[in-house]
Amino acid sequence: MLDRTQLGKRIKEARLRTGMSQQELANVVGVSDKTISAYEVGRVDPPLESLEKLSQATSHPIAYFIGDVQSNIEAKLERIARELAEIKQSLQSTSTQTSTTSSTPQVSQAPLDQSVPQE
Repeated sequence: MLDRTQLGKRIKEARLRTGMSQQELANVVGVSDKTISAYEVGRVDPPLESLEKLSQATSHPIAYFIGDVQSNIEAKLERIARELAEIKQSLQSTSTQTSTTSSTPQVSQAPLDQSVPQE
C-alpha cells in the first residue's frame, strides 16, 4: 500500500483528470471539500467506503489509489480504452448522421405545370 502522501497525490491526480473541483468530488463522495483536501495532502486516509466512491467518481480502480506502479499503468490503459470507445461511438454517430442525410432522396423543385389538359 502507498503512504498517505502518495495516496493523496493519486486522489488529486484522478480528480483533476476528471475535471472535478474538490467541492464536486466531495458532493459525489458524500464528504466536505475540506475532507477531500485532507485526503489529497495526506492528512487523512479515506475510509474504504469513501475510497470506493472516489474510485467510481473518477473512473479509476481502487487499485490505482492503493496499488503499485503496475496498477497505475493499468488505470491509464483502462482510461485510454474508455476514451477510445467514446471516440468510436462518436464517430459512428457522426457517420450514421452523415449517411442518413446523404441517402435522403432529393425532391425536384421544378415548377409544376398549372394547366390541366382537357380530354
